Amino acid sequence: MPAQPPPPGPVSDDGPAWAAASDAPSAEEILALLGDVVVVVSPDLRVAAVNDAAAALLGEEPGEVVGRSALEVVHPGDLEEAADLLTRFHGGREMARPSIRLDRDGEPTLAVELVARRVERPGGTWIVFSGRVEPTLNTEDLMDSVGVGIVLFDEAGGVTESNLTAAELLGGDPGSLGLDLTQLADRLRLLDRPDVAESTGRAPSDSGPPHSDPAAALLGGSTVVRRRVDVEGPHGSRRVIDAEVRPVRMRYSGRSVALLTMRDVTAEHAAEVALLERATTDDLTGLASRSEFMAQVDSAISAGPVGVLFCDLDRFKSINERFGHGEADRLLQVFARELVAALPPTATVGRLGGDEFAAAVPVRHDHDLDDHAESVRQAARRAGLSSLHLTTTVSVGTSWTGPDPRPAEKQSAPTAATLVEEADEALRRAKRTGRDRAAHFDTDMRAWRAEQTAMAAAVREHLEAGRVEIAVQPVVDPRTGRVSGGEALARIRDADGELVPAALWIEAATRTGLIGAVDAQVLDRTAALIAALHRRHREQGRPDVALPVIGVNLSDSTLARADLDDWLLAVLGSHGAPLDHLVIEIPETVFPVIRDRSADALRRLKDQGAWVAIDDFGVGYASLAEVRDLPIDTLKIDRSFVVAEPGTTHEAILRASLEMARALDCRSVAEGVETERQLALLVDLGVDYVQGYLTGRPLDPEAFAAHAETHWSPVTTPRRAP
Repeated sequence: MPAQPPPPGPVSDDGPAWAAASDAPSAEEILALLGDVVVVVSPDLRVAAVNDAAAALLGEEPGEVVGRSALEVVHPGDLEEAADLLTRFHGGREMARPSIRLDRDGEPTLAVELVARRVERPGGTWIVFSGRVEPTLNTEDLMDSVGVGIVLFDEAGGVTESNLTAAELLGGDPGSLGLDLTQLADRLRLLDRPDVAESTGRAPSDSGPPHSDPAAALLGGSTVVRRRVDVEGPHGSRRVIDAEVRPVRMRYSGRSVALLTMRDVTAEHAAEVALLERATTDDLTGLASRSEFMAQVDSAISAGPVGVLFCDLDRFKSINERFGHGEADRLLQVFARELVAALPPTATVGRLGGDEFAAAVPVRHDHDLDDHAESVRQAARRAGLSSLHLTTTVSVGTSWTGPDPRPAEKQSAPTAATLVEEADEALRRAKRTGRDRAAHFDTDMRAWRAEQTAMAAAVREHLEAGRVEIAVQPVVDPRTGRVSGGEALARIRDADGELVPAALWIEAATRTGLIGAVDAQVLDRTAALIAALHRRHREQGRPDVALPVIGVNLSDSTLARADLDDWLLAVLGSHGAPLDHLVIEIPETVFPVIRDRSADALRRLKDQGAWVAIDDFGVGYASLAEVRDLPIDTLKIDRSFVVAEPGTTHEAILRASLEMARALDCRSVAEGVETERQLALLVDLGVDYVQGYLTGRPLDPEAFAAHAETHWSPVTTPRRAP
């Protein structure tokens, strides 16, 4: 109920009592209190006097205002609050500067910073209201000019006030939207970007949308709710707004209301959605990106057993080179569509990079993955035939979250990362065993992976302790037996001092990113050996012999270093070892990877005297044109062709490799020579140098230096060392 004013006091027939009474304030007192607006209220709460500014604000003559109840000059919307203010102030309670709208022909006018002063006289308390008026600035102007939608709700959730911007956003009339908070809920759709409720610390799911509970959530407590919502406007138009609803307690009446503010973020939201889509979707295929795929798999794991299929197209690089990037991309797009069509609707499919794809499928048993893997293989065939009119194949590796047979203490909770890593291991097995097949990550592979993890730890320990060794295998002239060079081979030992097979630990070092550190220690020891050979040569004073050159097989990560040439020169310089006795060996399998990134550095090193060789030639991807474009001076032919029998395909490849070396004016080295028969065939075919157990086993650096000293090559040898 609104507050009631005190009962009116006596009024003289000749006018307001204060005007004739001897105890009325003097004119000087009134003038001292004047502001822009002055309204004097008598003890009976009637207007006793107004100045010209107040009368003009009300749109009446001063005489028309005097004698009326003070509440009659107040806008109807502020009557309750004004009555409460008068009652409180008349009773002696102080208050802050209120803002009360005065009534001008039914239209509100605001007196800004209204100040009330009491004048105590024997006949009662007179009240003088004065205030500074800003006639060009009122509530509606402010609300309509801020560019933010503003809606005020009462305790029941009904709209009591709104501005033009709110009307534009919600499709109603200013000040009369015709909606309550519940009806407004039908026009708002919560989008997937809730913010955390302010001041309560509750999660967004606990806070609810702005319209969830008007009385409790919005009008009570101190909760501020912020949401991004989709608004259905007139004629089916839609906008996205950031909405904030906060409870407001009116200063004087103590009423609880709710204030809704809205900001139009349609364009901003569209940009965010587009950015999010780019971050979570592969641009080429429209599948989930790697990060999005991993997130979805992590979410799916909690719902039940999940199987992962990891695959890539076989020999995709050759397809790319043969048909060009445009056609190769089209193949990937078609394969993506076929892959989605071949798998159940519950599957999550993503492109993890290049021609690598992955799918996560709910499964009951790992055997269920066999059928899915076959579906993936058939999808690859259909994609190749429909896009490039050729048969394309795919290798698939699978893993799943099923029971782990290992002891509980060795198990860990499955994650998307571990599932993909395990499926990748299985994919490698499928590739090694012939491609166009599927392999499952089983118990044996889990044991192998555990072994690799232990091996990587051992490599890291050897690196930290500086215990990576080298053994040098001689490279000799098969016609004279003279040592013309050697290849430095990395070695580590187990706890018993036995050599660990290189195939085990080098793969572990490569997979864990330690191979670059291994290269650094091997190069350091090789530089020390080259310097030691030069000291021996100087001490012996043998100008008639040529010192052997030593080869170091560098990994792709080392060859791709931006400072490759500076780094090599610095390491050799620290030992005083000349660059012209180092052979940089590049495995042919990484040749395409480093060709563009390392070509300039290799040319600079070549110009300063270094040797550059392709190792394991014949098993990789290097073509005649590619080899010709790099400063290669030595081809080291892979051991798999050295074992060739006369008249076989391998012998033809061996012969072609030697002819290619001569055509490029390169020296040839045959690796893995173990029998006299192999040596005789190589000599007949015109090989320059050989390397293998038949002509020299790997030796420690000191033993190699002594062996080389007894088998120096003469300076006049017709074959320059590799």
